[in-house]
Amino acid sequence: MSEYQAEQPAQTPAGGESAETSQTKKEKVKKPLWREILEWILTIVVALAATLVIRTALFELVRVDGTSMLDTLQDKEIMFVTKTGYSSLWLSLPWQDDETKEAAPKFTFFGDPARFDVVVCRYPGRGDTNFVKRVIGLPGDTVEIRDGYLYVNNERYEEPYVNDAYRENLYHDYEAVTVPAKGDVLTCTDDGLLQANGGEYSYGFTEVLARDGNDVLLARQTNFGLHAELNGRTIMIRDGVWYLDAEAQDANPLAGRSFTVEDDYFFVMGDHRNNSNDSRAQGAIRRSYVMGHVQQVLFPFNAWRGIPNGLNYTK
Repeated sequence: MSEYQAEQPAQTPAGGESAETSQTKKEKVKKPLWREILEWILTIVVALAATLVIRTALFELVRVDGTSMLDTLQDKEIMFVTKTGYSSLWLSLPWQDDETKEAAPKFTFFGDPARFDVVVCRYPGRGDTNFVKRVIGLPGDTVEIRDGYLYVNNERYEEPYVNDAYRENLYHDYEAVTVPAKGDVLTCTDDGLLQANGGEYSYGFTEVLARDGNDVLLARQTNFGLHAELNGRTIMIRDGVWYLDAEAQDANPLAGRSFTVEDDYFFVMGDHRNNSNDSRAQGAIRRSYVMGHVQQVLFPFNAWRGIPNGLNYTK
């Protein structure tokens, strides 16, 4: 009976068409080409947006390139970097030059890094190139290196993550440098020095971004001296001499002017202290240059391990 029933013709529905004929017509209905193209475009846009959200607000995989974080991180290791604790978003495009990327709008999310966190960050003048370093100085700290050891606010930290061999042969120790904090007031003296909140300010290579009461920008400190811009004109101190638009000046055009620091800064260093390009040369970095928190090494698999955060280290 089952064979006989299987050979019965399909019953005709009330509309007069067999179920088989109706199904065939449905299979022959195709979407217009424009609709297929639109769906593909929407799919790609959604995928890109999801990727951006994940990389900005959740996590990212980053490869170590170099040896400046030995022995904590090895060259070529793949790190798991979280963004839920703190993150930054630059509205730039991959093909733009470094200057354009750095001029793009920047947004910071969530909180701020803790001392001794290992972070992925960027440097001024290097576009969107990522670096991995350890946060040493927080806003308002005074940081120095004496005989290879770190002192923060005049307290010594043993830093168990630093190989003692890397404390030797430093290209220089680092004298006390105050990391600016938002709201600090910097005053320029007649002899070209800066005072912070009425006291001496050791600015070294530390970057400064501040504005005076007339909304005039004090730009940055570099290896060559203090730079500022007044109404589009460049002012610079080099070897104690003031230059206005590259011409030496007899007087200090910033003398007596007070500037209020706009942004928060962080002082970062590599664990390989005698082989790291960090805030000792680059200056403290703005909060918007800190991109994420390194939590884990994922690859190679035999090196899988967690990276302790700042709260796991004590003096």
